[in-house]
Amino acid sequence: MKAKTTTFKKTLNKEKCITFFIRYGYYIHTEDDKLVILRKPGTEFTSAGEKFPKELSFFFKTDETEIRLKYDTYVLFDTGDLQEELDLISNRITNNIDNLV
Repeated sequence: MKAKTTTFKKTLNKEKCITFFIRYGYYIHTEDDKLVILRKPGTEFTSAGEKFPKELSFFFKTDETEIRLKYDTYVLFDTGDLQEELDLISNRITNNIDNLV
C-alpha cells in the first residue's frame, strides 16, 4: 500500500513533534537527525482501516517538513481511512503549528 504524504512549509521541531504525537498513541520506532518514524499499534485482522497499525514518518528538511503515513501491515485495499487519518494529523499540526516549530 502506497504511503500518503503531505508537506508543511516550515521546519517543525523534532522533539516537540514526538511529544505531541505520543499523546495520540504513537511511539518512537526510529530516530536520527533528519528523520523520525513513529508507530501506532493496531490489529491486523479488521475491516476498519482506522484500526490497522500505522507508521508516521517525519522528514525534517531545511525549510520544510514532509510527513508520510502508511499502514504498518499488509493491506489488500485502502478504504480511504489512511487519507482521512493524514488529514486529521495535518489539521492537528496546523492548529498547533506555533507549539511545534
